[in-house]
Amino acid sequence: MVLNMKNPQVFKNLVNDDLLINLGENFQVFQNELIWQVTCDSREIDEFLGDGAILFFALAGEHFDGHDFVDDIFRKNPLAIVLSGKDPRLLPPRSIRVRDIQKTMAVIAKRFFTDPDAKLNLIGVTGTNGKTTTTYLCRTMLNTISKTGMLGTVEYDVCGKVRKASNTTPEAIVLFRMLAEAVKNGCRNLALEISSHALELKRAYGLEVDVAIFTNLSPDHLDFHGNLDDYFLAKKKLFYGVNGYKPKHSIVNIDDAYGRQLFYSIRNDGETPISFGFSKDADFKICNIKKNDINGTLFTIVTQQRPYEFRSRLFGHYNLLNIAASFAACMMIYEEPEKFIGAVADFQGVPGRMDRVILPNGATAFIDYAHTPNALSAAIESLQLVKKGRLITVFGCGGNRDTTKRAPMTRIVNEGSNFAIATSDNPRHEPQDNIFRDMERGVVDTNKIAFVEDRKEAIIKAIQLSQAGDIILVAGKGHETYQRVNDKIFDFDDRRVIREVSGLC
Repeated sequence: MVLNMKNPQVFKNLVNDDLLINLGENFQVFQNELIWQVTCDSREIDEFLGDGAILFFALAGEHFDGHDFVDDIFRKNPLAIVLSGKDPRLLPPRSIRVRDIQKTMAVIAKRFFTDPDAKLNLIGVTGTNGKTTTTYLCRTMLNTISKTGMLGTVEYDVCGKVRKASNTTPEAIVLFRMLAEAVKNGCRNLALEISSHALELKRAYGLEVDVAIFTNLSPDHLDFHGNLDDYFLAKKKLFYGVNGYKPKHSIVNIDDAYGRQLFYSIRNDGETPISFGFSKDADFKICNIKKNDINGTLFTIVTQQRPYEFRSRLFGHYNLLNIAASFAACMMIYEEPEKFIGAVADFQGVPGRMDRVILPNGATAFIDYAHTPNALSAAIESLQLVKKGRLITVFGCGGNRDTTKRAPMTRIVNEGSNFAIATSDNPRHEPQDNIFRDMERGVVDTNKIAFVEDRKEAIIKAIQLSQAGDIILVAGKGHETYQRVNDKIFDFDDRRVIREVSGLC
């Protein structure tokens, strides 16, 4: 994606922001420099060469360190490079060393793309589960009023072109570049997922969010955050202005233990958060559930103004929470409840979120992204309530990621399913045997679980075991169309595999 601009103001006030160190004479040069493009991807440099400087940020990532490419990049003039203050090497010509490279990159990206976030009604969604469905629902509702974009785990939609997502929340340069493109395309509103990694690594630093949503919090990404409390502290940054701005409105799930804690913390600081949930004291209260089965739901959301009756193709209590969160957020931007209710009724769902496939033998398969203990528990609970026969669950745990959730996930599936098949997810560089050993600690009934390393074989076994009226849940990968094994990425789409092995295509 290319959005060429020229902006000589990107360094303005950086000294006052205390971001720059070891300036020497370079800063005076860059103060008047015509910046042609900013990037942290060395592959973009040739594409962007123009009549001004290209500012390259040498980031240290999980697999690559931009500092390792500095010498090669300097040969692609005209160019300036921003280096981390932690880099021990001598400062090369035409470079700037900074105290906090992630924060500096976000500040410069926002300025370079002329504050596109301030020109949009932004809804930022954070939480362990429900972010993707909530952003899809927000986009659907707000599109009934004006053009609305969306950035998240599945796709990036900037009101003109839809791209496959690379990260839940992209790096700051990509984020502000896409927001600028959305503005250019006539976008008025945009809903985006904001991950805990993005908040901790300052990818969303300086982002002016109008409405912030907290969906829930449960163990996940503890390999990165260390513990649940630090994970929660990362999420809280969105609501307290730690990343530069406080949201105008905070929408919080008061049914969730951490959500309730966040709600009262915000309120004790003199703010007025909005709560949603099944709790009787919720500002957007879910009640009067007349229908909640495999074909959809019929329920009411009560506010201080009046009750609103909703009909949706989605089912499960967790989806009612997603709808309530989205409705509350959209009502903070436009008070058009009837349009939003109609949009929810027409909403088709999200790729890889309870995608349904009717099998020739009369069983039904659901493909879902559930890959945390709470998400699996919610999915299994919802399917147990609507099944006519047995529930057979296929699931796995990713390699080189949080190992603490493997046993709990296995226990939840083993206890909640009539039969479970543990298999590979994205093993990455970790031997599958290691992953299985961690998962086996959660087994409570060996008669109700099998371990099958090959994911396709696991799906075949589930289909062979099924009969009319049964439900098969294939969990963990959802919308993903690949598997990561060592350094290779293999094509693998759960939905396609299910259709192929059951003879549907």
